[in-house]
Amino acid sequence: PRYRHAIQQSIQLFLAGCAGLVKPTRTTQYPPYPALVRHGTGLSSPANQAFEQWLGLLVKNAVLDGETIKTIERLYHQSCIGAVRWGNLPDNAREIITTLMSRQYSDWFGLAGLSEHIDAEACWSWLSDYPEQAQPCDMLMVIPSRLATELNGSGGLLQGISTTTSLYSRIYGVEWPSGNNVRHARDEMSSLVLLIDTPWYPPSGELVGEISKVFDCEVRHWYSEPVHGIQGYNCYDGGEHTDSDLQAEWPGRETLPQPRLYLVEECAEEQTKAAPLPVPLVSAQ
Repeated sequence: PRYRHAIQQSIQLFLAGCAGLVKPTRTTQYPPYPALVRHGTGLSSPANQAFEQWLGLLVKNAVLDGETIKTIERLYHQSCIGAVRWGNLPDNAREIITTLMSRQYSDWFGLAGLSEHIDAEACWSWLSDYPEQAQPCDMLMVIPSRLATELNGSGGLLQGISTTTSLYSRIYGVEWPSGNNVRHARDEMSSLVLLIDTPWYPPSGELVGEISKVFDCEVRHWYSEPVHGIQGYNCYDGGEHTDSDLQAEWPGRETLPQPRLYLVEECAEEQTKAAPLPVPLVSAQ
């Protein structure tokens, strides 16, 4: 997804700033992480101007909406950081970047390392690659996250900036905003049943309501978590909350419509493409 690419590009700009590869053109402070601008100011070059403008987005902890994503991509290409190869970096720059990568490894690269040593060159190269796949039921594609929070991660790299754990819990209702064990079934062309698992708690009403608004449909969200005694449902239509029962018992998957198998001849391909898209969406945890 494009938002994930913008985060990777921003991580690379952040690392470049900390290593002094790019600098703001005017005296600037960044209290959450002073080392980002400790190398002072630079010439008014296109690369430094791009970094300075990106830094402005970071200071605002900009929402990663479509406009911000396009701006980050433009500034990233203007900075030419993506064209800088690891082997061409000065030794001191590689040392600074490797230290930061090691500290933020699980947040930035999504893996818990088994060794204290990382392949910094591979990580640097990966940051410029476009991510081909999104997480299943990626909630950040419904409600955007924020730039500084994504760089901060869960470990508190940036002082005074919300961690991803805190922001995700507030917005999405869960610490890991994606679905696990995703299944779906369709009984009619106008309805879809989606089942997902999320650890401990269901997705927030704000998220489900936004799904209803984005797709202009009705979403009935059932949730059940027996350990904590959480169960019930909420219903949204076009983004508006229309019905709920906080004590209703999840009826069970066996009562849901069962998927059917449709056989379509090759000559019907054009008719299939023209078929109307499903409108109501029914989801359950």
